[in-house]
Amino acid sequence: MNAPLNRRLQALMAPGAGTLLPGAGNALPARFIAAAGFEAVFVSGAAVANWHLGKPDVGLTSITELVDHVAAIRDAVDLPIIVDADTGFGNAVNVGRTVRLLERAGANAVMLEDQTFPKRCGHFEGKDVIPAAEMVQKLRAAVDARRKQPGKSSCRAEDGV
Repeated sequence: MNAPLNRRLQALMAPGAGTLLPGAGNALPARFIAAAGFEAVFVSGAAVANWHLGKPDVGLTSITELVDHVAAIRDAVDLPIIVDADTGFGNAVNVGRTVRLLERAGANAVMLEDQTFPKRCGHFEGKDVIPAAEMVQKLRAAVDARRKQPGKSSCRAEDGV
């Protein structure tokens, strides 16, 4: 993990702060986002699916494809990166792997959705959510999987996803 970028992200997420997070699906728009002066980039699951596969965001993107895009974006920009990790690509065990892979690729934070699989992009109809207890297991797995254990379960953590 990149501690200076984590601290920058933590400052952006301070209570009362408002931050625009433009979405990128690959390294080129991430570079445009950085050049335009934004302070962070959001790796959008929809953007990755749209740009990489030419398909809507309906759960077709794999974790390895997402990791490749995050790594390329990390190489292209020196901004905090928040990654849409969809549903974590499976159950709580998969969520742990997802967090470790995205952290290794350069993510500073991840966002997990509580949808059933196959997931659907947020603006599509026909979405269902998993039981709260299952989502709690996924969140615990995500927290446990971080390389650094700052004691917080949010992207505002000092040295962790």
